[in-house]
Amino acid sequence: NKVVNLRRAHETIRKKITHYFYGKPHLPLPEYYIQGSYKMKTVVENRTTKSDVDLAIIFPSFPGVKLETLQNHVRNALWNHTTKGVIVKDPCVRLTYVRDFHIDLPIYFRNQVDGQLYFGSRGNDWTPSDPKAFVKWFKENTNNRPQLVRIIRYLKAWADYTKTKTRKKLPSGLALTLWAIDYYKPSSRDDIALFQTCSSILNYLKEYFQFQWSAKMPVAPYDNVLNKLSRSNKAAFYDEWKEMVSLMAEAVSSERKSIAVSKWKRVFGKRINEAIILS
Repeated sequence: NKVVNLRRAHETIRKKITHYFYGKPHLPLPEYYIQGSYKMKTVVENRTTKSDVDLAIIFPSFPGVKLETLQNHVRNALWNHTTKGVIVKDPCVRLTYVRDFHIDLPIYFRNQVDGQLYFGSRGNDWTPSDPKAFVKWFKENTNNRPQLVRIIRYLKAWADYTKTKTRKKLPSGLALTLWAIDYYKPSSRDDIALFQTCSSILNYLKEYFQFQWSAKMPVAPYDNVLNKLSRSNKAAFYDEWKEMVSLMAEAVSSERKSIAVSKWKRVFGKRINEAIILS
């Protein structure tokens, strides 16, 4: 069971890091928090990698050393933990397993004056950010809306299939999640709800073409998560999204199930069982 394996991996990582920092009495012992799609039950199993299983390392007070020093300590704690190794990236330490499965380990500290969490990223130092606050916001906005959660999973599956097929950089799963919540159109049928939600997002993309697109975090640091997309990335994404909505329109309007299924397969490939979409 992959969930059991993931929990086991997280438990082992926690034990190794905690044991390591026990030997560094000048540094506080960290706490841990699983963040990302895994926490929100919107994770999809990607063709290339599964990355939304971040394990946040949270220091209960300011550690008194540079972020780079902390990242190097975490890397040292997990050295030789997997055969694929551990690397330091700007926003996290990444532990890679076989089959390109990886767990990202972002680092935070808690300000003891006001309890605010600060996230560390090379080049940006420490910025206010609380993974628990976003999960709370997400749950409040999807409470009693299971269809919306399914739509987010469908969109992530589409993005994974499209990235695998085209090798193009698309907006993150986080951006798609924020848009889905903002433009959600419920229906008694998932296929119609998905089509109408994606059409609503397309209308937004048309109206605010490229330069003004925004998917802002609703909690600190309130940044636009599209900032890393270039102009050409956005143009390519827009073309893919437009084609996807066109295929969905043909699928939901078709009176023949075989035609609808063929259209959905062009949207998702083998990513989603057509029975789920067409139920």
